[in-house]
Amino acid sequence: MSPQSQIAHYRILSKLGEGGMGAVYRATDTKLNRYVAIKVLPQAFAQDAARMQRFEREAQVLASLNHPNIAAIYGIEQSAIVMELVEGADLAGPVPVETAIAYAKQIAAGLEAAHEKGVVHRDLKPANIKVTPDGTVKLLDFGLAKAAEESPVGNTSMSPTMSLAMTQAGMILGTAAYMSPEQARGKPVDKRADIWAFGVVLFEMLTGTPMFASGETITDIIAAVVTREPDWNVLPKDTPPRVVKLLRRCLQKDPKLRLRDIGEARIALDTPEERSAVPPPATPKRAWIPWTIAGFAVAALAAAMAWMRPAAPAVAAGPVHFLVPLPPYTTWPSSPSATEWVPSPDGSNLAMVVSEKGADTIWVRPMNATAAHRLANTEGSAFPFWSPDGQNIGFFTAGKLKRVPVSGGAVQTICDLPAAGSPGRSGDGAAWSKDGYIVFAKSGQPLQRVPESGGISTPLFAAEKDGGSDLWPQFLPDGKHLLYLARFRSNNDSGIYVQEPGSTTRIKVMATQQRAVWAAPGYLLFSRNGTLLAQRMNPRTFQLEGEPNTVADEVQSNERIGRSTFAVSQNGILVYRSGSSLEDRQLYWRDSTGKVLGPVGKPAHIQTMSLSPDQKSVALVIGTRTSYTLSVMDLATGIVSELTPVDLRAAIYSPAWSPDSQRIAHSPENGGIVVTTVASRASTQLTKEPVFLEAWAPDGRSILCRDSTGLRLLMLSLAPGFPLTTLNTDKAAKSNMRISPDGKFVAYMSSDDGPPSIYVASFPSFSVMRQISAGPGVYPEWSHDGKQVFYRQVDGTVISVPLHTGATIEAGLAKPVFKGEIGVNGRFLVAEDGRILSNDSAATTPGGEPTSPVTDLTVVVNWYAGLKR
Repeated sequence: MSPQSQIAHYRILSKLGEGGMGAVYRATDTKLNRYVAIKVLPQAFAQDAARMQRFEREAQVLASLNHPNIAAIYGIEQSAIVMELVEGADLAGPVPVETAIAYAKQIAAGLEAAHEKGVVHRDLKPANIKVTPDGTVKLLDFGLAKAAEESPVGNTSMSPTMSLAMTQAGMILGTAAYMSPEQARGKPVDKRADIWAFGVVLFEMLTGTPMFASGETITDIIAAVVTREPDWNVLPKDTPPRVVKLLRRCLQKDPKLRLRDIGEARIALDTPEERSAVPPPATPKRAWIPWTIAGFAVAALAAAMAWMRPAAPAVAAGPVHFLVPLPPYTTWPSSPSATEWVPSPDGSNLAMVVSEKGADTIWVRPMNATAAHRLANTEGSAFPFWSPDGQNIGFFTAGKLKRVPVSGGAVQTICDLPAAGSPGRSGDGAAWSKDGYIVFAKSGQPLQRVPESGGISTPLFAAEKDGGSDLWPQFLPDGKHLLYLARFRSNNDSGIYVQEPGSTTRIKVMATQQRAVWAAPGYLLFSRNGTLLAQRMNPRTFQLEGEPNTVADEVQSNERIGRSTFAVSQNGILVYRSGSSLEDRQLYWRDSTGKVLGPVGKPAHIQTMSLSPDQKSVALVIGTRTSYTLSVMDLATGIVSELTPVDLRAAIYSPAWSPDSQRIAHSPENGGIVVTTVASRASTQLTKEPVFLEAWAPDGRSILCRDSTGLRLLMLSLAPGFPLTTLNTDKAAKSNMRISPDGKFVAYMSSDDGPPSIYVASFPSFSVMRQISAGPGVYPEWSHDGKQVFYRQVDGTVISVPLHTGATIEAGLAKPVFKGEIGVNGRFLVAEDGRILSNDSAATTPGGEPTSPVTDLTVVVNWYAGLKR
């Protein structure tokens, strides 16, 4: 079945596994708004009326099993069984003895509840046992093997569930390794077969290897089950005698000699070991004095180091990985370039920003549940962060910092963001202090401080030299020191720093251009070339120690702007998104009504684009993990030719063609104007002044620029010496300026207090000005005759506005043209003949339907347990 297929009121989302009893899918219950697992039975099975009747009778019994350690069955629909979707990892060993005992007690409890109702599992194995993030064990596929049988003989081909990573042969071998001897011989089986399998599973939890898995064929495995004894010497030396005794009773080959009831196993595991009656030797009267003093010293040291230790996990010992899907009918934010998903401080909830009907909103998913809920009135949100008590979530919107209760409720504006800094950037991370204030960052500004109850923000530290930025702040556990990323135009000083508010002294932790996060028990987490690393950090000197450990590979990050997509709670829960932060995008020609005419060229990581005046080529900025290239695509052939590497600013703002279509201008990251000749690929820097490209004037004699704030507009003359003159200064930032074909007007984005809107003004005087967008809008483009301006709404809809320009500017009735892409990459261009060239995600159709499944989030519980010590 394909994603979005429907079974009754269940919508299929993705495939989870497949085995002899059919394929298993993740699905959404559209009536109750919850995730479920659906096992679609094999066609031959479903068409056998007798077997289906027996299966349905068995399912009725299974549905009556209401126990916390058994995955529930919800019903049968269209030859498919609907079950509880259990998030978590398959049971795996080795685990510490106490953890194995804790898991075994839960398995025994689930089996006991089933056996009391006459239900036998018959296929108990690690692949049918899940461990949820909170350490709860869930048994899957109860009784399905029995329902599948055509005779009393155990049918090994009807193993209910198989991981996508396993082969069919491997599945059969794996099932055989957990069969009881009587089941392997083809004899009738009862609950004692489950007791045997329970012993095999417990043995594997303790040793880390299957008890009988050395054979290469199913015959070898069955022969070992029937004839060989377990190797008791491989059990850990600290295995309690009562556990060894229990294993020996469970693994008797003669079922008559085997443990009679699984409830006895639960009781045996709960019974403490008998202690010796010999009293311990007496302690000399004064022997306690030095030990007490030493104890006080140890306690003091422990208190001083407490912030470096995580809370001990309740049950799980090693890292546990599982995936978290997006809420139904949502997608990732259109251009996620940083962490949009953050676990609460105690790891009990996950806040995530996802796109719903074109709007980015905050959803909260409890870690012990499968459903998330949306927080109302959080449209346009970005970069959520938690209050220390986990009761509130702060977030950025366009021009604002806000907060909302995690349980839902009124959204409160905390403060306005500074107008200066990088326009179009809502913010760059925030940290909520236990002392009642919030520290937040915006590129191009020093860190800002504001009361959590709201007010006016003030700079926390002095502004960085050379126009640098302080980004991604985090309070260390002592509550006094801040860890943050400082980025400079000169990369030499960029790095992670620790500084105490109110102090001018700061300590450099490491040289990097990337964000880093402190995490218990005393590690600095950071991304390097897509690999997530952890390295010890000294709690007194804040210096790194030892070598970095690999935590995860292929973690999504944007290394050019210091952002990454991982977050961590302080009790050991790590959340990240894998893959590249740069998605493939496809150019499409559309007619004047927005109808797709066809693709142009091949998909690439296209960041922005500009159409040549002769309509023959399109300039593209194409990104990789660490760099950008300025390239030109021939629109007739789709062939792309690379011109030159470019810096950050060229990826944010579109390159501009000269009117003769021979040269392309762009701005390096540090500012200035560079012009590259297409034919020769030779580049010339016209000015190194900190100005940034906006547009090439239609007469070809000057280039429109702006300063880093967008408040000051300038004209760069192409006359000898390239003189630079101020054109306009305003309190409202302007960007994405497009000069009309006749050179008399300019369309642009402007934001004074809130989201940007689209304006048209007389040029170069700006003496006549009119807002033409009814609400927020981005990326204006002129029609070739200068009688229309197109722009994109925040939901992706491209709007056309007729204009009459003269002594005044009059706007006609705006009309939608087509639904385009949202996000910074969702650009479009208008050709001379009225066609529109759009830049769409290759993961969706031109109509916005997904063409590939959305990547889930990866959650790792006890992430640090897998590090080398």
